[in-house]
Amino acid sequence: MNPRFETGRKGRKRRPGGLLALVRAAFNAALLLAAAGLLLLAGTYVYALERYGEGISRRYPTLPEDSYVYDAGGERIATLPAAQRRVTVAYRELGPYLPRAVVAVEDRRFYEHAGVDPEGVLRAAWADLRAWRVEEGGSTITEQLVKNLYIPREDRFKVSFWRRLLQACLAHAYEREHTKREILTAYLNAVYFGRGAYGAEAAARAYFGKSAEELSLSEAAALAGFLHAPSYYGRGGEERAEERRDAVLRLMRGQGMISEDRYRRAISQDLRFAAPEGPGQESLHEPFLELVRREVREELGGEALRRGGLRIRTTLDPDLQRLAAASAAENLYAPGDPSAAVVSVEPQSGAIRALWGKEGDFNLALDARRQPGSAFKPVVLAAALEEGISPFSTYLSGGLDLEFRGERYVINNYGYAERGEISLADAMAVSDNTVFVRLALDVGLEEVVRTARELGIESPVEPYPSTAIGGLGVGVSPLEMASAYATFAGGGVYREPYAVRSVRRVAYGEGEELYGHPISGRRVLGGNQAAAVTDVLRGVVERGTASRYRDLGAELGRPSAGKTGTSDGFADAWYVGYTPRLSTAVWVGYPEGRRSMAGVHGIEEVGGETLPLDIWADYMREAVRGEPVWYFRESDYGRFRVVDRGYAEPAAGSLAALESRIRGMVDEALREAFGG
Repeated sequence: MNPRFETGRKGRKRRPGGLLALVRAAFNAALLLAAAGLLLLAGTYVYALERYGEGISRRYPTLPEDSYVYDAGGERIATLPAAQRRVTVAYRELGPYLPRAVVAVEDRRFYEHAGVDPEGVLRAAWADLRAWRVEEGGSTITEQLVKNLYIPREDRFKVSFWRRLLQACLAHAYEREHTKREILTAYLNAVYFGRGAYGAEAAARAYFGKSAEELSLSEAAALAGFLHAPSYYGRGGEERAEERRDAVLRLMRGQGMISEDRYRRAISQDLRFAAPEGPGQESLHEPFLELVRREVREELGGEALRRGGLRIRTTLDPDLQRLAAASAAENLYAPGDPSAAVVSVEPQSGAIRALWGKEGDFNLALDARRQPGSAFKPVVLAAALEEGISPFSTYLSGGLDLEFRGERYVINNYGYAERGEISLADAMAVSDNTVFVRLALDVGLEEVVRTARELGIESPVEPYPSTAIGGLGVGVSPLEMASAYATFAGGGVYREPYAVRSVRRVAYGEGEELYGHPISGRRVLGGNQAAAVTDVLRGVVERGTASRYRDLGAELGRPSAGKTGTSDGFADAWYVGYTPRLSTAVWVGYPEGRRSMAGVHGIEEVGGETLPLDIWADYMREAVRGEPVWYFRESDYGRFRVVDRGYAEPAAGSLAALESRIRGMVDEALREAFGG
């Protein structure tokens, strides 16, 4: 019988045994799992490149780091801290010992693996199996770097398979783009060492008061040892540091990085930690630093400060800054005294040499807008000089009652004084209100406003009769007043006041220039007109309100010009004055608002000639000490026309006033055409 036709059990084909089937199924499952694993690995790698490729390809990561501010002489005066206290340095600036110590303790196979160390992974996997859960371990230096750079902070310490896989893919991708030296440089600039210090340079200075390049073998080993538990050694754990240092040194010896002799010398040395940094001079310079931050934001944007790494060279003279603070403190010393602001501007450049005045978080020198009182009168004089009106022109001093734009204005002099016919120069010396209101109306209030703008007063100035005597709607800042008077001292050329000379960004030892302040000027007054303003303000110093209690010529040993200013109720008091080389504004008042200073230090009438002038004189006397004596330019008064308004008073806008201005313009044109 044909066996194929048999139907009994005897002819049934045998199936493989159960064990073989199980092996085959396991093999198939393993293949599937391997394929899935490879697919997952490839997908994760592609995801890592897609999301982080730009950052990975950058030579060094962009890290937040501190910015430094330097004075005009190049001395560092302040640190502008970033979100993380750090200063990045190049590999050569890490010194000869720290990179080797870190490799010894953190990743001894660093120079052999490609970002992920299989040996370390197996050790970590075995630890995971024994603990029956996923634990941290086996990370290479490259993995730690990419974890700090690319893994979100909230996920860095979460133990998960996905995070470990992504970290490994990132590390391998990073290794393909960078040399081992670049990786080690990035790592040592990124990691946290404790004591609030990120990166090796900040850590070396925080722990040992020196740069990373200057670290000894013993100190470098200690810093490397701190990495595994920064908080343990960073605050109060220094006594345990030598034990950890010795462990690192043993690793270095065991890996052949140092000889037995060097090892023994290093462990025999005592670690000497630097004392925590005390408060610096930032508080002294803070009013000025606030302006520095504003200028950097304006020129480079807010991101520049947040990113950091800036080296900001400024115009500050630290000696003048100290003098400004000391002069204010010496004259305003009692509890309940008002505050002061002092600002100095160099007329030839616009450079701000000192800027002092802060009450709490309020910057008095920059943001206090206060009534300048009679310190505004030189602006009116400048507008008149532009119209060709001589300082020897005569006006009527006496009560003034007028209507302007539907409102009534009553102007009187202090103490209701009426001086009769008086020259503009003498009226400035005695600070006559009524004369300068009449002059402003003749010149035109719009012209006064325009002149104020040209001189550098940026606060709103409106064309009202009270404006002529400093009754402004908003007020002005001490910086604006110092700048306006600097224009007089600078021969009529306005130079924008500035604090930042240049800005460089430095990262990993390499720098680039970001900004440099261009020195420029804009002529807003003729040189002869500016000289005439100065000559009139010298009269204030020599025979006017500024000479009431002081002899500035004798105190300074050189000529100066200036003007006092006092607002109603003695709420604000000013003295703004200058030499040919320095313009300084001093304001005194209460920061909280219009509060009378009457009675301060027993002075019933606190005006510009009292406390502000005392501060100005004490400050300027020292500021100019030892400098050559410079003299002001002489004015040619023959180029101005003398106006006689001692009795006639045409109202502003009237036909008589218009005729007077036209006659003046014709006279000026004739003088220019025929040489006087």
